[in-house]
Amino acid sequence: MLRAEELLGDGEKSWDESSLKTVQNGTTINRKAFEDLGKPKDEIPSDAAGFMAHVERDAKQRSEAKKKEIKRSDYLKTMGNFEYRKGNYEKALIYFNQAIDVRKDSCVLFTNRALTKINLGLMDEVVSDCDRALHLNDRSLNAVLYKAEALWELGDTRAAEDLLETALKTHSDQTKRIQDYRNKLSCSR
Repeated sequence: MLRAEELLGDGEKSWDESSLKTVQNGTTINRKAFEDLGKPKDEIPSDAAGFMAHVERDAKQRSEAKKKEIKRSDYLKTMGNFEYRKGNYEKALIYFNQAIDVRKDSCVLFTNRALTKINLGLMDEVVSDCDRALHLNDRSLNAVLYKAEALWELGDTRAAEDLLETALKTHSDQTKRIQDYRNKLSCSR
């Protein structure tokens, strides 16, 4: 207790006023943010007919927004494909990244980006892109093949072989393509 009193003193503080500074708080408040607070943007009618009209209007707006999103991502995908074909893998990657930022539910975008990353040697990232593509479409043969290639290059040949074996069973109509891919991987070691 005595030690505490030594550190804290007797409770009386004496300040040297020359050592005190007045600081102005520079925080500004956006008052416009409070003007619309509590006001619904689009009042939902309480009657059944009005409610249905509101739901239809909302569905139409969402549909139009989705169409714009798809159109934008398709444009970015096309630009990515164009740069990929020219061998500009860095530029292609930028376009595919932008397309995925716009539309995260496209298996094709993830497989295109994975193939681009294979050419850039980013094998760890290829695996995660292929996993995402397979989450969106578990039948994507490209995602399986690209993932197998990445695993093979990362030294996990057993996992790559297992993937290719599974692909042979699930894509029996693509046996030649899968075998050719397996041969390509075997020759790369």
